[in-house]
Amino acid sequence: MYSAFMQYKEVLVTGGTGLLGRYVCLSLIGHGFLPRLLAAPGSEGRIAPDVRERCRVTPGELTVRESVEMGAQGTSAIVHLAEVWKEPPRRGITFEEANVHAAANVLHAASVWGIRRLIFVGVAGAYPGDPDPYLDARGRAEALVRGSDRAWTVFRPAAWYDLRDDTPRVSVEYLEDLAGAIADSVRRQDTVGRVYENTATDRFPWKELPRGR
Repeated sequence: MYSAFMQYKEVLVTGGTGLLGRYVCLSLIGHGFLPRLLAAPGSEGRIAPDVRERCRVTPGELTVRESVEMGAQGTSAIVHLAEVWKEPPRRGITFEEANVHAAANVLHAASVWGIRRLIFVGVAGAYPGDPDPYLDARGRAEALVRGSDRAWTVFRPAAWYDLRDDTPRVSVEYLEDLAGAIADSVRRQDTVGRVYENTATDRFPWKELPRGR
């Protein structure tokens, strides 16, 4: 479906307020795209200043289908970064809702607005049925994407947080490499239907990775 915003090559980014999100947004901008961040109400303050001045922000929750539809309207592609790697009991956030249900909502919005291009960032080693609830949820979310009729590309980087204290275990260089690969793949047809996985945490060797199914 056409929108006047498409002339700006606007790309919906979920998880744009997170650690990787900043680098992905900056890389998208460098590739000539205009990021539109779907940000939970109250999280706008976490958007880096160098991103905020060059993007659009739509308040919304990934677990609410209507919010995702509104955020995706008029965009030409979706980069789905958002995830939850632990369940905060007091906030009532579950792996099922924040990972699997959220991915289903993204796919629904893409279908509603005719958005073909979808980049999904999962995690290395995740698969449906994994005994670890987080990896199971991430695997099932990825399976939804790979089973869809969208023009998808999947990235499966190493998990970069220590779940004990939320400490990132990767360098700025790693995040820049990964973000560059994600932004580069948005406009590359040769990455459609491909999965890129690497378990290293020192760099993301984009040009060296085999393009396997």
